[in-house]
Amino acid sequence: MFTRLKWFAAGSAATLGAGVYLGAKAKKARERITPEAMARAGVSTAAGIMGAAGRRMQGAGVVVETTVVVEESEGVDPGPG
Repeated sequence: MFTRLKWFAAGSAATLGAGVYLGAKAKKARERITPEAMARAGVSTAAGIMGAAGRRMQGAGVVVETTVVVEESEGVDPGPG
């Protein structure tokens, strides 16, 4: 009889402990999955991909010239074309 009671108590304690542990993990996951956090993760991933692509292009010797487009409303003549 004492053996059954011991196993019942051990099982109850394990179930309670697992419930508390999983509840805490669920709370952390809920806090982590917010629209702001998802957007931040997306921007971080995109920035990492762009940085890696830039490093590969530099390693390959590709030169990319960038130009700045200035609108006429700023009072600057955009030139021919």
